[in-house]
Amino acid sequence: MTNYGFVASGGGFRSFYTGGVLVWLQKQGVPIVHLTSASSGNNIVLDYLLWDWDKEDLPPVLSQTHRLSFQDTFDVFSNFLGLQPPLIPNGSHLFTVNKARCRRSLLLDDSYRRELLAAHLKSVQWDIITSNLTERRSNLHRINTVIPTVDNDTIDRFMDVFIAGITTIPYFKAVTIDDEYHLEGGYTDNTPLRSLFENPDVDEIIAVDFTDYDYHQELDRIYKKNALVFALNSIEMNLLVNNIQWGLPNKAILAQATRINKILEKIDQPSIEIEGKTYYHKPLHILNAKNLESMTVSLENMTIQKEYFQLGQQDIESMFGAISAGE
Repeated sequence: MTNYGFVASGGGFRSFYTGGVLVWLQKQGVPIVHLTSASSGNNIVLDYLLWDWDKEDLPPVLSQTHRLSFQDTFDVFSNFLGLQPPLIPNGSHLFTVNKARCRRSLLLDDSYRRELLAAHLKSVQWDIITSNLTERRSNLHRINTVIPTVDNDTIDRFMDVFIAGITTIPYFKAVTIDDEYHLEGGYTDNTPLRSLFENPDVDEIIAVDFTDYDYHQELDRIYKKNALVFALNSIEMNLLVNNIQWGLPNKAILAQATRINKILEKIDQPSIEIEGKTYYHKPLHILNAKNLESMTVSLENMTIQKEYFQLGQQDIESMFGAISAGE
């Protein structure tokens, strides 16, 4: 049976697309042996690993907070109950994250969920990527090493990595790990593929490409807006800037991964060593999600999370149909 690696890229609301893909794969019994994640993709993977695959229809946070039937678009942030503003604001950031409250809201204080996490990490490798500002590079945190056994101390260390992996500036205060500043991985690599190509246990890789977005049309729309909606227009432009900043560079990352495969095919070798790292040839299946919003302030899109979740399930089903047909 084919063992898959899966990339849970960050993307705000678009992460529900990723969640739909991952839930479909699990329900179809597709073996996922290695997960990598960035930004809000970390939430999707954690929820997946806290899920009782045999007894529950959906991952617990996804189900418990009714994320698929929002009455209020801001409910998407219900798992960030640890957000709190600084007592004396100095303009550097809007919020910090209370680790204990965030941990509880993610169900990591629940002994049953901890047992599931420990059991799942025995068969699934999970890597979280962060952006190390001190060293000006990406950092790959191997969660199976961070949590060799599940206890209060290892969960506390994990929370540092997890919170760093979802932290964006200037909205949140950067997180320090070993006296170095870290932010979410999307600043350096929102599609962490490298460790999947290095893992000989991974036969094929599934990734999502959110870069198929009409930036030109969106810029035109914002530029042509009425000056009377100045505040709303400023918010939308800021969201677009974030979308470009975290999304567009992934085209180069995916192109490099495809190039490695083509080089290996050209030299007719199963692997290649580059700078001390061995990369294995692996079929790379890319889901092209078109024009999905990372965030929205439109009241017309209150159910966009549910739509993205369902779209992810539809697209991965179609992809596997094509794979089975040998296309």
